Order: sequence, then structure tokens, then C-alpha cells
Amino acid sequence: MPRRPTARPGRRTAARLSGWTAVFALAAGCAPADTASTPADGATRGGAAVRAERPADAPDLLRDAWVSDGRRGWFVDPAGTGDASPFSLYETAWRLRLAALDGGADDTGLRPDRMRRWLEPAERGRLDSSGLPPVAQVDLAVDALDSAGGDADRTTVARTLETLRSGGGYRTAPSADATDPGSTAVAVRVLTRLKLPVPQPVRADALRALRALTPQSAAADPGRAVPVLQTAAALGVGATDRDHAATLAGSTARALSRLGAEPVRLAWEGALRESADRLGARLPAFPPATCDGRVTPDAGIALPGSKSSDPQATYWALKLGCTAVRAPAPGARSRAGWPVPQPGRPGEGALATTAAALVLARAHGGTDAFAGPLTRQLREVWLPLSDGAAPYDTADLAARVNVRLVAGSLGGDAARAVRHDLPAPSLRGIRAGDEARLLLTAFDARDTHAVDTLCAAGSPLRAAGPGTTGGGSVIRAVRLAAAADLCDDPDLRRDAVAAARDARQGPALYRSGKKVSLEASVMGTWVERPRTDAVEAWTRAGLCRDGVCAETPSERARTGQSSLRTRAVLEAARTGDYAALYPVSF
Repeated sequence: MPRRPTARPGRRTAARLSGWTAVFALAAGCAPADTASTPADGATRGGAAVRAERPADAPDLLRDAWVSDGRRGWFVDPAGTGDASPFSLYETAWRLRLAALDGGADDTGLRPDRMRRWLEPAERGRLDSSGLPPVAQVDLAVDALDSAGGDADRTTVARTLETLRSGGGYRTAPSADATDPGSTAVAVRVLTRLKLPVPQPVRADALRALRALTPQSAAADPGRAVPVLQTAAALGVGATDRDHAATLAGSTARALSRLGAEPVRLAWEGALRESADRLGARLPAFPPATCDGRVTPDAGIALPGSKSSDPQATYWALKLGCTAVRAPAPGARSRAGWPVPQPGRPGEGALATTAAALVLARAHGGTDAFAGPLTRQLREVWLPLSDGAAPYDTADLAARVNVRLVAGSLGGDAARAVRHDLPAPSLRGIRAGDEARLLLTAFDARDTHAVDTLCAAGSPLRAAGPGTTGGGSVIRAVRLAAAADLCDDPDLRRDAVAAARDARQGPALYRSGKKVSLEASVMGTWVERPRTDAVEAWTRAGLCRDGVCAETPSERARTGQSSLRTRAVLEAARTGDYAALYPVSF
């Protein structure tokens, strides 16, 4: 006998919610995955070549990359196309739907034309880092664009869905072994939403599935019944099947009412009720107290194992009328979308990207538009994270240098806060030969009162001997040059140039180990300041092409766009301001 639903869905059932797209479960285990272990948005697995980005000017890209909650702000990187996009398909689609519930979708500030730059791969089912299967990607891309007032590419969407069809059903992905009701319902929903034709075999199979479903089987497995009923509702239920469909909807609703207020139950319930009228069903009112006791501190509904609200679960709770749930604030977003959630405080990991973005901003209209929110972000988030006592490891020093770069770009209150609150630079715990930490300390000490102490005779910062750590002579050359600038030491400057010369492959081209690399070339160019066009040299060497650069020629062929840091480097190199290549490029 079929197992009847229990008071709480099993682990497999609960796992389905995150794999749901706009209206129903796909299959167990298709939740948005941890993006740290997947290719960047738009990239392909296995290192296949990707399309180079379309031309876009720096001000537009900076605006796309600018993320703010209205009070604090920061930059994400990069933000040009779907390749390595920092934006979350799941968060963007569902937060737009949340905003629409409250009539505020137009107030989010999102622009469909800027969203499209990274959503195009999702329309093709190729946004791998979304952690969602292709059928869900297509659905959420269409949903996000529509919610923001834009239009999906109907031809692309139709072509993608056809690759997922097998006979009268749809699969989650081309590699899936079989079709399933959830994927079929997703595809039919998208097709009908875009007024695209639904293949006749799909219509026929949908009708057979509806007629094969019994009240008993619907009650035993409501998670399977809901997508079957939704597909039938989307395609239209004829008069001969209307009573049967209404009976099935009632059986499914009663089964769902016996489940606890799990997110998956809310999603199934909401999806079923959206279809009820087209099924000819009149369902009892949803109890508004259902969500009581399951609300998170931010007044939403969380997925199992999480303490923060999930936009999809919260959407369905609000749609169903849970009185304990409140519409969340839109949160930090850019005009291109909501960023992928990161651990820690909002924007905590965006310090280095912001430092590079501000270099670009100063060259393209200035930083005034970002200054207020960035100053608050610096003072409330980044500066407190960087105020620990020495000794500092490499990550600590990199953060301190970036804090100083951001403050220097902003000036005013930000610069004063850093001068007052950031502990003095220190060489404590750093020995001669620790090239990376010595280099960062030299940058950290710029324009501070610690210069005399750090540059005293016998300081490891002034040691000219070969390094024992840090990766080779070109890094040693940069460390020596930074120390020479800090300590006004011509002998160190000569040693730096000699070390760079040893790594030089050609004008503005330098080796890291045995091969020319972009990072080494930027370092060597900063040290030697050659009278040559560095960008032209990097282009001839295959490191750059059409404004896209990467560490090696083979990596460049797989790179769709340059990071904001690389753009800042190119900005300086194109103008011949080689002195500005560091420290923003480290």
C-alpha cells in the first residue's frame, strides 16, 4: 500500500523545495549548490572556451557591480556577463517575486537590460554556477526578467526546452535518464507563459497522467500530484475531466494540510492553490496561523538547517497568508541583480574588489556617487575586521592595504577613520626573505608615521638578499622596489631593477618561473617602468585580447571577461601610468 503522509515530510521531501523553480518541486536534491565548488556563472565545466564579453564601458560596469542596501555599499566582481557573474539566479528571481507581492517590483531599481548580460546563459541552461538544473535555470531567468519588466528571448528559451524534451515529458537536464512530472510542469509553465506552442505529445501525456492519477495516489504522494495538476491547469482541463481534476485537487489539499509548516509544504500548497480555479476546485481557506512558531528572526521562513529566511519559502508563506510572516526588506542588490549570498557580514569579502573598482571610478566620473555608503561600509565592517594587533599574516596585510586603498580613494571621513583606528604597520614576526609579507608591509606603511621605524638600519624590509618565500625573483623585485620607495633608498632601487631584469622575457614581459604571465609582467613593468606600450606587448604575447586579459594565453582563451582589478591595471597601463599598477594589482 502507498505510504500515507506523516506529520512531517521526510528528508527527501524537504530537500525538494530548493530545487523548485517558480511553482513546484522538480526532484529531490536539486537545491542551489555551493558556488565555491562549481564553475563561475556562465562558465562551462571542463574548461571549454567561453564567449568573450561584449563591449561595455567602465561606468556601466561599475554601476552593475555596485551593490547597496541603501545604507552601506560595496562592489562585486566581475559584473559584465554571465561568465563569473556574482549574481544569484535564485535570489534575484525570488526576491523580485517577493517585491511584486507588495507592489514594489518597480522600486527595486533593477534594470532588465543590465540583468540580461548575465541571464542569457540561464536561458540556454548554461548558468552552471547557479547550482540549478537547466530546466530550473530557464524558468527562473524568464521569471526574473518578466518580474523586472523585461522580456525573455523566446527563440532561445524554446530551443533550450526542446533539448530537454523526451517524447511527452521533460527532463531536468539533457543528461538526465528520464523525464519527470516536476520538470514537465516547469517547461509547460514557461511555454504557456511565453505563448509558445506546447508539443502535442506533451499535451497527450499530460492528459494521460491526469486521468491515471487517483484521489488515493494523490493523497499518498502530494509532491507528485501537484505538478501533474499544475500541468493540466496550464494546458486547460476539458469538461469531461473537470470533476476528476477538482476531486484530485481536494485530495491533494487535504493531504498537504496534515503536514507541518515545512517550506516544501508551503510551496506545494501555494502552487496547488494557484491552479485551483483552472481545475474547477474550491479549496478550503489556508489557516493563517500555519506558520506560527516557524518564523525566523527576520520574520521569514527558513529552509531546513538554516537560520536565515529563504526568499522562496517566505514568498509562499506570504502568498498563502501566514500572518506571522512579514515581507522582508529588499536587501543589498545592484541594478543587475542580487549577489550570491556570502558568509559573514554583508560585503565582508568585497574589500579587494572595491579597492580596484574605486581606481576605475576615479578615472571615470569620480567616487562621489558611492562615497557615503562606502564610508559606512569601511567604518562599520572592513575597518573593525582589520584592527587586530601584529603579527599579521598575508591575508591580514592584504586587507590592511586594501583598507588604505579604499580610504585613500574616498578621502574625507574614511581617510580620517583609517588614520585614527587602524593600528600602526609592524614588522613583528616577519623575517628577511618573507617577500610577500615584506611587500605588503611596505605598502601598508605608506604615508604613515611608522616609516622611520620600519626603514631603520637592519630592518628586514631593507634586506637585499634573495628571498626564501614568495615565489621568485619578480616578487623579490617588487618587494625591493616598494621598500626603496618607502625608505628612499637608491641602492634598493638598483637591486630591484636588477631582479626584475633577471625575470624579463621582453619589453613589459616577465616570467613567473619559466613562463611569461600577466601577474609577473605587471610586477616587472611596475618596477622597471619601460618606455614601451605594455598593453600591446601583453596582447602580442597572448595575455590580452580585445580588453580581456588572463594570467596565461591558455587561460585567456577560457576567460569571458576581465575582473575589475585587471581593468584597473589596464586603465593605468593604457595611459602609461605604470607607477599606478601597484598595489591595486596585487
